[in-house]
Amino acid sequence: MKKLIGVYDDDVKLMEGVDRLVENEVPVEDVTTPFVIEELFEKLHIHSNIQFLAFLYGLFAVLSILWGLYYTFAVDYPLNIGGKPNISLTFVILLFVGMVLTVVLLTTGTFFHQERLYPWKKIKFFYPGMHDDKMIVFVDKNQAGPKVAVAEEIFKETGAIDIQEVDIED
Repeated sequence: MKKLIGVYDDDVKLMEGVDRLVENEVPVEDVTTPFVIEELFEKLHIHSNIQFLAFLYGLFAVLSILWGLYYTFAVDYPLNIGGKPNISLTFVILLFVGMVLTVVLLTTGTFFHQERLYPWKKIKFFYPGMHDDKMIVFVDKNQAGPKVAVAEEIFKETGAIDIQEVDIED
């Protein structure tokens, strides 16, 4: 797939370029930055379901851990230690730690799955320094059609340090 990339070294110029691209209805496929820019999510209408999934993972973890603790300490192997009840508030710590561990592991796994990042995957860097200090805007030439010239002009006007056409295989 042929893509037009505009490389920026300043986040203010990047946001100006993305604003102009969105105003001119140029389809921006992706933006790669070395740090999170919250305004990009709003401008490009990117929504993530990871927060909702993390909540569901937390709910699953709490219910699973409560069931496991109850089954272990009250049904399968109840011990009467000094007349204390089998289920007490000491389980809150185990519940919290287990929930946090479960949510972190499952959310991380979900993120890697959604981004298709696996240990054996070869990552191709399209531009030197793209994960160090450069910010890159990707415009798909097939989707943009005649607006590719508009995108190139916007990249030039907003201060892109480099404009290239790259061939990306999925």
